[in-house]
Amino acid sequence: MQSDLTYDKAKLRELASLVSHASFKKLSSSTNQSSYIRKMKKYVGWYEMTGDKPTQLGDLIAYSYQILEQNYRHEYIYKNKLLNEYVLKHYSLDDTILLNEFRVGQSIADTVLVNGTNKVFEIKTELDSPERLESQLNDYYRAFTEVYLFTHISLLNKYLRILPAYVGILIYTEEGKVSEHRPAVKYTASLDASYMMSSLRKPEYSRLVKELVGFLPDVTPVFYYRACLEILAELPIEEVQAMYCHILKSRIDRQTNLYLTLGDVPSFVNFSFYQAKYNKKSYLTMINNLSKNLLL
Repeated sequence: MQSDLTYDKAKLRELASLVSHASFKKLSSSTNQSSYIRKMKKYVGWYEMTGDKPTQLGDLIAYSYQILEQNYRHEYIYKNKLLNEYVLKHYSLDDTILLNEFRVGQSIADTVLVNGTNKVFEIKTELDSPERLESQLNDYYRAFTEVYLFTHISLLNKYLRILPAYVGILIYTEEGKVSEHRPAVKYTASLDASYMMSSLRKPEYSRLVKELVGFLPDVTPVFYYRACLEILAELPIEEVQAMYCHILKSRIDRQTNLYLTLGDVPSFVNFSFYQAKYNKKSYLTMINNLSKNLLL
């Protein structure tokens, strides 16, 4: 097929919206993908291609993904790259969880990895600005001890000038790999139990308290949150943080991990698949949709 078609920013933005977590989730919920296929063909330039064209939807998405990798590396490309080239190569999903869009204070961490350690990954693509970076880092260190910036190699010097020395840096290389420019240094001075507790669901922060002190506060519901927080505030903060991470690890979804390791899901959809936690029906729907014949 022809691979030298030109794409303007407007077309690339539309294509990026089709190669995204939200779009991939829809591929797992309905067998009617005619609208999605029509849009994908339009923005990838399917009708202008010469020679052999992609014959299945999965092939067309893979082709679109390559175009975006070369011309418009949006956040999903980075997140999927992080999972495929860093997490899956260095960690076992049996005892590791990668949390997406995890709220800490007033900030939302792009991804958080928890296993024996804990790492926040703040993604800054070529489409982003560093405007809120300082406040984001301040929030992340309230709940976690290692923070990495993940950015393209062309932006390395820009961020080296503004990042504290203890923030690690992962590089998206020109070859499409993930390389660690420098490791994160463990930083505990800002840990705050209130930030950890506010990021958990009620059953989780209840478990956090009970695991640490052996009981739950006997108060009316309106005072329950405050009573839990008062208990945590009296405990060594690193003990609280260690148990906090242990509880986050309990969100590991064994079924999703099994499907992911089967290898039937193309690599370009891995991050979306991992975050969506598909059941068997949605898994099979996704596989069926990716095999749809585009020439019919």
